[in-house]
Amino acid sequence: MKIPTNILDVYLLYSEWIKAQYPSDRAKRIIQETRSAFQHFLIFGLGYNKYPAGRKMTQVEAQAAYEYMAKIPISSLSSLDQAISKGFILTKASSTSQKTYGGRIKQLIAWGEDQYWWTREEELPVKDRYRYSPKIRKDKSQYNEKHLTERNYVYSTYQLAPEETSPMLEAEFVQFYKFLREPQWPGRLSQAISESSSKTYLKHLRLILGWLHRYQKVPLSDLSLNLLVPKITEDVLEDLSEDERHKLWQQHQAKFDNLLCNYFQFLREVMLSFSPGTKKFKMNAFLALAKFQYHTEIDHINDYKKIPIIKTIYRHSSNVRKENKQWESQKRSSVNLSKKWPQVISTKTALSTVRLQILEPLRLECRFKYQNLHLRDGNAIAASIQRYLMWSFLADIPARRQEEYRSLQVALFCPIDRPSEVPPDGLYQPLPPAEARKKNRDGSFQDNFIYKTYVYQNIYYESGIWILDIQSYKTSNFYGPQSIKVPNREFNDGTCLYDYIERHLYGWYLEENRDQKGQWLTPGRICFNPKSINNQFGSFGYFFIQPLTGSGYDSNSFNAVVNTAAYRLSGVSITPHIMRLIWATWAYQVGLTDQQRESLAYAMGHDIKTMLELYEKCTPDEKRRPIEEVIDAVLFNDLSTVNTDKNNDSESKLENFYQEISQLPKHQLQQVILQLQKP
Repeated sequence: MKIPTNILDVYLLYSEWIKAQYPSDRAKRIIQETRSAFQHFLIFGLGYNKYPAGRKMTQVEAQAAYEYMAKIPISSLSSLDQAISKGFILTKASSTSQKTYGGRIKQLIAWGEDQYWWTREEELPVKDRYRYSPKIRKDKSQYNEKHLTERNYVYSTYQLAPEETSPMLEAEFVQFYKFLREPQWPGRLSQAISESSSKTYLKHLRLILGWLHRYQKVPLSDLSLNLLVPKITEDVLEDLSEDERHKLWQQHQAKFDNLLCNYFQFLREVMLSFSPGTKKFKMNAFLALAKFQYHTEIDHINDYKKIPIIKTIYRHSSNVRKENKQWESQKRSSVNLSKKWPQVISTKTALSTVRLQILEPLRLECRFKYQNLHLRDGNAIAASIQRYLMWSFLADIPARRQEEYRSLQVALFCPIDRPSEVPPDGLYQPLPPAEARKKNRDGSFQDNFIYKTYVYQNIYYESGIWILDIQSYKTSNFYGPQSIKVPNREFNDGTCLYDYIERHLYGWYLEENRDQKGQWLTPGRICFNPKSINNQFGSFGYFFIQPLTGSGYDSNSFNAVVNTAAYRLSGVSITPHIMRLIWATWAYQVGLTDQQRESLAYAMGHDIKTMLELYEKCTPDEKRRPIEEVIDAVLFNDLSTVNTDKNNDSESKLENFYQEISQLPKHQLQQVILQLQKP
């Protein structure tokens, strides 16, 4: 994709869009009529004076018209409707021509108004540049209608619902959850695991139980955890002979084998789920349940491996791991990543492309007035600001896991006495005192906050600074709490990132001149009727609020906001997780040093090995693109100076060179790129 700078660029970009939207015959007709509208009428309204000698343009005349279109700056876009009308008058166009070709220009204008580059801010008076929002397209097609897997139907919901869970089974779930989460549990030899992992295990067990009920016709009253992993105690075995024990275990192992194979067949044939990653989640849940079932029957952690039913689970887990490694080595994926990867602008990285195609348009959509002078609804402005901030946290700073942003809270109370470092007119958003915060059982904090302070790491900030206090995240046990300074990006319209954070939290009041009264443009997040979290020490609320419920976001709803905005603006479904891949890819594309990569990995909440794994998941085209661009820029430029007689030999050498460097390990390939880029 190329950002247009003149009318010809706009026409060519629009033609590519038409080709992607319509069948080839219809697209060809639309493009031909649009070209005729430009060359026979529009350019004359824009000042072109070389009228064709005949009824149709010759090839030379058409080329001259193209060259003139390339000279017309993009600032002329705002006057296309007037220009086409003037062109019709100058060329004495018939009413039929005016209807046909005028309609094509109107269609192009309607398309263009949805593009973030259509209106040039420099055309507006300086005082008005921050006021006008581009038209926000309401695309009828949703991102989730673009199927990323082989499934072409609505996903089947078969999970066991809470209302279907018997009291006995619910009690088993409660005990299992406590076994996973309690700091100490009698007989448990492993460490407690995180809340998110525990809930993931429960979700997959509910899925399997739901399948047993809906597809295997097991009555709800018969469902139990023992049905999934049977518990054979020493009391049951002690009166049996060795052969009888062996036969009993064989029966239960065969039953488990049959259950698991049938369930995996269901995933494969009914759900069309082929990924070993899906099966890995199921096996992890089975293994966690097995350890719960038999934790009273062991004296040492290694004793689990001696229990026959657990041996069977380990065997299946091993097979799934082997299949997963095979997929990784073959670069296979159940999702077509190219449908989730941005269409990268030439000479730019995927990260820069996302910032241009998605982040900046979302920022412009936060403005309060359309160019038809109509004020936007305050709730709509609040939704735009929140959507922009979600993307800002993913594209302005190294993208962390989305649950950190979903769980981000703000304090809804302040100390009565203003802290000495806060200026008299300063805005203060405190970090809650330790006694007010939610804690883990070991006394560490279990919550994440955003706050504003004026003193940070012994440095005084005159205007204050916003900080992300990240205490709870996936790898916090390894890396510990992280305090992240939110950079106050400044924009060319005079606003900065902190303006959007504060408009989101407190609303947006527009102060006019002396002759005009100010007004509230939006009340901010309060218009979503946010629910508060209260304890004896104070009140708290989530930073990001679901407008319809007033509650925080879950994984699916947060994904939906991010994904829908990306699809609307770029035509590609980009998720928060894909943004982590994009940041990792950026690290290798721009040639960060090992120390810089390590710092970026830390900022993203993982290690350098994980960042390399994320990079390995990016699309093959994206991996090849940097070296191909260097080859085009360096080697082909060199070839242009070679004599024609030597071209064939040079092309052969170039092909050999390309084949050789394509086989290099990634770290050596990066060194080659850096060497080629040197003057």
